[in-house]
Amino acid sequence: MYLGRQYRLQILIDKEESVKLKGKFIVVTASDKSRVKELLNDWYLKHARTKFHTIATPLIDKFKKYKVEPTSVVLREMPTRWGSCTPKGKIILNPELIKAPKGCIEYVIIHELCHLIHHDHTQKFMDLQTKEMKDWEKWKMKLEKLLA
Repeated sequence: MYLGRQYRLQILIDKEESVKLKGKFIVVTASDKSRVKELLNDWYLKHARTKFHTIATPLIDKFKKYKVEPTSVVLREMPTRWGSCTPKGKIILNPELIKAPKGCIEYVIIHELCHLIHHDHTQKFMDLQTKEMKDWEKWKMKLEKLLA
């Protein structure tokens, strides 16, 4: 999975190691079969960094009207969460989110940005989240299906 689309994994053995998206395939070229998982995980992490930044930047700018901004946005593997927000305003995103559709990624980022204003899941929090993303429930349900 990558950005909500399913790709077939193609594994090639060669000295030149790489991971490339080619049509309906994610092609992993590895020097040894034992390297495939590590190369693929590194590729996902690299793409998560750039894609999440691209997606988050306009959303963070949009939230400046509330006079809030995260202190930083970082990636961290979390077994049971897609994202979190620390009391000091650091937003943490699960790199596994790169496998989900863009709308799911936007939902998680908006959810965490809402926590910069309301630190719990009160009605005010829900109202703000709905104001900033009308169809958030649809994306939340898609994410929950990915976890199942």
